[in-house]
Amino acid sequence: MDSLREQFKTNKSTLAFIVNPFNTNTNEINIETFGIDAGSLQMKLLYLKTKDLWSGKFTELKSKLEELEVQKFMHIAQRKWTGLKEIPRVEALIFGAWNSIPECYSEVKKLAYGVPTIFGSTYSCEQAFSCMNIIKSKVRSQLTNKNLESCLKLKTTSYKPDLVKLSKGMQSQCSL
Repeated sequence: MDSLREQFKTNKSTLAFIVNPFNTNTNEINIETFGIDAGSLQMKLLYLKTKDLWSGKFTELKSKLEELEVQKFMHIAQRKWTGLKEIPRVEALIFGAWNSIPECYSEVKKLAYGVPTIFGSTYSCEQAFSCMNIIKSKVRSQLTNKNLESCLKLKTTSYKPDLVKLSKGMQSQCSL
């Protein structure tokens, strides 16, 4: 547990980079994992910082994130649990800001998109393997890989089909 705490402290600058890339010390960012050249990253960040449009995006992002936290707190304090679902997701705001950055800053974007995967990838793998073990049990051991993949996609995604719309498009069969 202590080594995990130390690793988290070491990655603090790397994590802060996603929301506030211009106030992060690039020497403290762990970029080896992402295969990014440090000099190129520093140059691209410096160029981005000089452009008001891009620095404004992250100033706006920071204020939106602070506003979201206030909204969450208010809903929790008032015990309005259903209201929490209506609040935009933090990651949607963060990725929205990064998606607006041009592709010529690919090194910077690569780091920004890679940082959230540090935590999520382990969870996603564990979830997928658990689902696979449930789906492909001893009773259903003859499933092909293609069918197993389809079942896993259904189980691990949040896709909800519009059944009413789908059923309207089908022709009903009359019995004689």
